[in-house]
Amino acid sequence: MRDGELMRREGGRGQIDSTSLVAGLVLVAFGVVLLLDRSGTLSLSFGTMAPMAFAVIGAILLATGLSRRE
Repeated sequence: MRDGELMRREGGRGQIDSTSLVAGLVLVAFGVVLLLDRSGTLSLSFGTMAPMAFAVIGAILLATGLSRRE
């Protein structure tokens, strides 16, 4: 196990885990869109939500793949 991984697991200050950061931000943004839809501010249908859900999954997979290259 590398030092950076150990520091992240123990909660110490180290490098930022970009995969977790991107995944968290994307999921929060998707959650905000869902809340806006539920409150009536936005009117989204399945035709709009399905591509958005695939974009969320794709962004998380892309961040995961890019972090493994480093």
